[in-house]
Amino acid sequence: MTHRERVLSTFRFEPTDRPAYDLMEQQIWLELLAFFQREHGLKDGWEVLEFLDTDFRWGWLQYSGPAQAPPAEGLPDGWGGTYADTLYERRLARAGTVADVEAHPWPDPAWWSPPDLGAFREQWPDHALAIAPGWMPLFCSACDAFGMENTLVKMALQPEVIEAFVRRQHAFYMDILTRTVQAAQGHCDICWLGDDYASQDALIMGPERWRRFIKPYLAEQVQVVRDHGLLVLLHSCGAIRAIIPDLIEIGVNGLLVFQTSAADMDPESIAREFGGRIVFYGGIDCQQLLTFGSVADVQNEVRRNLSAFRDCGGYIVANSHHGIANIRGENILAMCEAARTA
Repeated sequence: MTHRERVLSTFRFEPTDRPAYDLMEQQIWLELLAFFQREHGLKDGWEVLEFLDTDFRWGWLQYSGPAQAPPAEGLPDGWGGTYADTLYERRLARAGTVADVEAHPWPDPAWWSPPDLGAFREQWPDHALAIAPGWMPLFCSACDAFGMENTLVKMALQPEVIEAFVRRQHAFYMDILTRTVQAAQGHCDICWLGDDYASQDALIMGPERWRRFIKPYLAEQVQVVRDHGLLVLLHSCGAIRAIIPDLIEIGVNGLLVFQTSAADMDPESIAREFGGRIVFYGGIDCQQLLTFGSVADVQNEVRRNLSAFRDCGGYIVANSHHGIANIRGENILAMCEAARTA
């Protein structure tokens, strides 16, 4: 099978010649690249992907807007993606009405545009191609705008304010997403959508509020992707078991990152309940296993996950997240080799 045939068969829950696998979202962080340069003489990220023989290739949008500066002076290293209310003054922290939200300026969606995806397919004719329209989530963008604690309080006490924000954010993103999937139709196989709804213990906002504030808009995003012939691969970390039936209902084809270390996300029970209905991508823990485990530990975990999904299919081996500096390069290599030789 080609890489593409293998991945598409996995999404159809059909047998494959070997398990599909990937380096999560094609992210190669500096320490990982240094490992492959030092140990295997590879020059760059593309050579790493070819060496690992991963089944996916990923494309991203092009940005042509103004330079994006940090939101405040003196932020500590690693501030990005942190939604603490007290880290700096959030741009909508003082918004108390729908009018406050509607008066706030949004970026111009025309600043984001898809690359030449026909050329992308010509470059990688035998790989599964995923297009990622960017990190422009509904829930996490609210947390970024209001602060996470403020967002959750407003969901309970001023729900109309959060609903107004989500509507604006959704309309902004739908412009970008629609243009992206139009350009991707006939070239790409998968469209990545991203948000983070959960901690490692439970949904941050609870399932009922997720269904009220997020689900209807996410369903529209999923529908426009599928209307253009692409599969939907949704990124959300953590313990999201409570809403997996909802994701299946609205047409999400696959869940990334499949964080098996989170509460109630073990591969055996997930496969029993949801196997054959939605694809799970990830499952090789980066917090403990890939950082502190041995090569044998990694190999055993790959085999465990593959065994859990043996009777239902729909599992893609990948690291459960990326960019952690102390993930051991030999463990990433062991993960890919264990999948390739399974």
